Amino acid sequence: MADVERQHPFLKLALLIGILVGAALVVRATPLGEAFTREGVIDALQTVRSSMWAPAIFVLLYAAATAVALPGSLLTIAGGAVFGFWLGAVLNTVGANIGANAAFGLARSLGRDGIQRIVGARLQGLDKATVQHGFMGLLVLRLIPLVPFNALNFGSGLTALRWRHYALATVIGILPGTLVYTFFADALVQGSTSANAEARTRLWVAGALFLALALIPVVARRLGFKPKTQSTEVS
Repeated sequence: MADVERQHPFLKLALLIGILVGAALVVRATPLGEAFTREGVIDALQTVRSSMWAPAIFVLLYAAATAVALPGSLLTIAGGAVFGFWLGAVLNTVGANIGANAAFGLARSLGRDGIQRIVGARLQGLDKATVQHGFMGLLVLRLIPLVPFNALNFGSGLTALRWRHYALATVIGILPGTLVYTFFADALVQGSTSANAEARTRLWVAGALFLALALIPVVARRLGFKPKTQSTEVS
């Protein structure tokens, strides 16, 4: 019985790894992977676009893909291209947040104990830094476009970061990027179907927004936004 208890965290960690590796293999090694290309997602959404269930199907697809660490950026672009900016932004935001919180939950419930057994006391330093920086630390990372979205989702779940700090920092931190990517996709569609001045202006605005997005962390630091110490409670 004691041996089973000792191995339990490693079995859960193996299950988490199996889920992530399995999802990646399905996408890369089976015909289903074609549906997860930008063209495949757009074609599928265009097919069901007239259905009243199209927005719900898209959100479920986005959330499921994000929960198992599949790339969400192509889904964000597809959402803007198919649904337009306003509806696309709402659907992308909802899908990304559901998926990000599901990924956090998977990592916390299946992976943290096993990682703690493997890393031992060395995880305490990371936990301490995570708790000290808390909400603001994750928020700044979310605002940096080059920081991998899925890595933050699962990495946060493996640390002592409190869920409510994670959820709040995520919903705020991914909003600027989601809006910019959705606007960019919608602008590309408008630009490809129309060569008028308004379409060209939208493309220029999209480019300017990308530049502004990259400068957000720099501006935040200049304005004095720094991580604050949080309590050490883990949830």
